[in-house]
Amino acid sequence: MQRAAIRARPGGVAVLIEGEAGIGKSSLLAEISSRAVEANYTLLTCTGLESASPVGYGALHQMLRPLMRHVDRLPTRQREALQSAFGLADGSSPDRLLVSVAALGLLEEASSSTPLFIAIEDLHWVDRSTRHVIEFIALRLGDAHISLAATSRPSWDGGTEVLAIERMILGPLSEAASRELLSDVSPHLTEAQRVRVLREAGGNPLALRELAIAVTGPVKRTGLRSVIPTTQRLEQAFLGRLADVPERSQTLMLIAAVAEDLSMLDVLDAARLAGLDLDDLAPLEKAGMLRVVDKRPRFRHPLLRAAILGASPTGALQQAHSVLAQTVRDPARAAWHKAASSFERSEAVAQDLEDAGHQAQMRGALVEAAAAYERAAELSESQDARAARLARAADVSRAAGLGAEALASVEEAERIATRPETIALLATTRNGLSLTTGLTGHSPADIERTIARLTGPENADRRIEVLWAAAMTVRGRNLPPAEWRKIERQVRAIHTQNPLKPITLALMSPLGQVDEDLRAALPQLIPQLDQSPIGMLSLAIAAESLHDIETALACWGLARERFHERGAPADEAQALRGRATLLMLRGRIHEGLADAEFAARMAKETEQPLVEGMCVATIARGYATLGDAEMTAVTLRRQRELAMVHPLAMATADSRWASGIVALAENRYRDALTDLTHMTVHPTRGLWAIADRAEAAVRANRADTVRDSIDAAERAARAYRSAFLGSLVARSRALLADVEGKSKDTEEHFAAAVGMGEFSESPFELARTELLFGEWLRRERRPLEARPHLRRALDTFDSSGARGLAERAAAEMRAAGEAPRRGVAGADLAPLTPQELQVAVLAARGMSNKEIADRVYLSHRTVSTHLYKTFPKLGISSRSQLRDALQDGGYFQ
Repeated sequence: MQRAAIRARPGGVAVLIEGEAGIGKSSLLAEISSRAVEANYTLLTCTGLESASPVGYGALHQMLRPLMRHVDRLPTRQREALQSAFGLADGSSPDRLLVSVAALGLLEEASSSTPLFIAIEDLHWVDRSTRHVIEFIALRLGDAHISLAATSRPSWDGGTEVLAIERMILGPLSEAASRELLSDVSPHLTEAQRVRVLREAGGNPLALRELAIAVTGPVKRTGLRSVIPTTQRLEQAFLGRLADVPERSQTLMLIAAVAEDLSMLDVLDAARLAGLDLDDLAPLEKAGMLRVVDKRPRFRHPLLRAAILGASPTGALQQAHSVLAQTVRDPARAAWHKAASSFERSEAVAQDLEDAGHQAQMRGALVEAAAAYERAAELSESQDARAARLARAADVSRAAGLGAEALASVEEAERIATRPETIALLATTRNGLSLTTGLTGHSPADIERTIARLTGPENADRRIEVLWAAAMTVRGRNLPPAEWRKIERQVRAIHTQNPLKPITLALMSPLGQVDEDLRAALPQLIPQLDQSPIGMLSLAIAAESLHDIETALACWGLARERFHERGAPADEAQALRGRATLLMLRGRIHEGLADAEFAARMAKETEQPLVEGMCVATIARGYATLGDAEMTAVTLRRQRELAMVHPLAMATADSRWASGIVALAENRYRDALTDLTHMTVHPTRGLWAIADRAEAAVRANRADTVRDSIDAAERAARAYRSAFLGSLVARSRALLADVEGKSKDTEEHFAAAVGMGEFSESPFELARTELLFGEWLRRERRPLEARPHLRRALDTFDSSGARGLAERAAAEMRAAGEAPRRGVAGADLAPLTPQELQVAVLAARGMSNKEIADRVYLSHRTVSTHLYKTFPKLGISSRSQLRDALQDGGYFQ
């Protein structure tokens, strides 16, 4: 154990010590901690405590308090997030991911000068916000000189397999070892008593000690019976010993147990209100039941506290909570004690607890905030107030990644909600859960019933909000056309200036009616939605629906900026995924891959499996476009695993697109046609891939299968006035004309495709058109005319890093009698990983390491490591060379 936890060489390690209560976990952790201090480690500790009044990040603050002198070394946003989480500074609610990165960064800073040993007692009772951070840290210790050891009960289902890099399970002592220990601690037992204790203890060291004391007293005191678990026998033994101290001391013991981790001053303040004083502490100390350590009460063992709380009458517990509620200075703690002492509904207590929830939410402790809102709902006097607080709990739970808890709150609130604002919030929360976690969303019938409850002109905006959320679901899951049109009709019937109305109409436009002015209206909404990141994200999707790539790309970028400013990585992942798609469409493939990889990481860490699935599908398409069939296959396997549990139309379409592109490149035309035909599950993606589908159909001798789809795409191009779509349609018609032997039509269509492509938002698709046009001209024995097209195509593919297409264009140039000016860019260099590229691009734009760290949710030391690995890959030695090297390598435009 010592070798695992304390290493002479740098390199992080996390160890989990599992075992039942009393098995020796704490003793082992204390011994290793002592040896770590002897080995010149700085010791950091925190202790979990079973709590009825959770304080988010309380254990994390306890653990990091000795290091807070280093906090100014952190990047600005990370420093502010950590200070806000600990209540040391005011600020907007920090996201859990940002707090986790900041905590890891602080540990890395401190470990750069001295090794750290983190000892976590009773991880299963640590507050959930802290536990998320600890799991994040434990998996990312890397090369830092940090060791972490935690103890936990074996029955805890809190993800110990994820946490532990190394795991130690403590079992019971052997019979020989048990006899030896018992002889050491209780040498005066009779043989009968010794046999009984050995039988009852079952090899548990604490049980051997405590039952040896208990068995020497009257049997009726402990009621020891071997048929009950060891933990319960220990609790009974503790209670038997507690019966020997005065009743006043027992009351003080109960107040200390209820006070959780409050100071002894707080406990004594409450005790005086109950008529007790300091003298009542002496019998407890004399009996070894309670002592004061670092000005806080410390129980002989956590089981003693649990036994007291479990055995105390309800009235005694209520009185203990009541005196604490009146004396505790922290309003949030006082609110929880008031709630615990309340056995009737009270709006005043509910409001105090709601305020405590808001305070926790502002510190980023969303799990604890949701718990406060839920308890406040239980204490609410009116059904309306109860529903409103449940709706708030659901919204915060969703943001915390607690999908099941959020859905439970939504379902409970939906049964009693009558206020329009609550009904609308519940509807949007449920649909948000459906699109990010895969949980059950509203059915079309549910939406109808919800809209029917939001009558009158005063609720027009709320009806639009509900229909907007429904439109996102209908589109995301590609429900039948009738559902699209029903929403469109309902939206058109509502008279409002809410910008969500044109956005929702645009979302429904692939299957609905296209207004001539709608496409022109969307860019005008950008200033109006500048401070509404959700609105900006919706506008991006709406612009994509109308094939306005330029507006969509701008909106995805602005949405990402606003989410980032607000510290909302869960939503930021969505915006990055959207931007990645359009960057790839424009040919900035490596940048798009970096965005998509980053988004996938954030989606995973914020527990959004549907978003992660969309990101992974986007990554696959990026690798396919680069011509990397191996990485495409690996990524598609990962996407299929996610899709088995959480299918979504967009992710399905993008993964099919990736698979179809690879099949085209490998001349598996029937496979390509099958994949690309299935892209129609997402109408917008299906239109964007029409030229790929036409190419696959022509080369598979199945041109007849795509004619109707090309006609539909042409109608869409006209309706949306999209040069991008028009160019793809013209390219498709050129391929059909060529297979039919219509040479004149082929040339006209290719020329039209090039002409429209020059005005479209995708230089990359223009290059693909020029490649096909150049190939056709060369086959028509017109090499001089082919060369300019092939030359431009090669330049674009080189700058995009699309090596497969670049090699094809270079081969065509040679066949046309012209040697390419240069080979494929970056061919001799090791490829950058997406995260290395992301860091390098930001550095090339002039950001410092700390600014980059804030941008991509990494510690600045990790950023430094990425740059250290990047320089030799790019063949450079200084930061000033980054921009040119990235451009030359086809990574950056």
